[in-house]
Amino acid sequence: MFSALADKNRLKIISEINKSSEKKLCVCDLEEILDLKQSKLSYHLKQLVNANILSVQKQGTWNYYSLNEKQIQLLLTEDTCCRIL
Repeated sequence: MFSALADKNRLKIISEINKSSEKKLCVCDLEEILDLKQSKLSYHLKQLVNANILSVQKQGTWNYYSLNEKQIQLLLTEDTCCRIL
């Protein structure tokens, strides 16, 4: 999961999805926002889906990606985050 987050493009994808009004975006939206080619974007999205950070939902011919809130909350627990002793 952490290796999927160790790339600035993937962090940008997460940020853009989180900022979107519907909390989901398709590849076509992300392509325009991030100025990445579809093939490169698909690679990064696959990494995030495989790490269970993003969920994917097919609507017609497009796949829409949204944050997996349960996985995000797991990342933010005290057990996962660093604590100052």
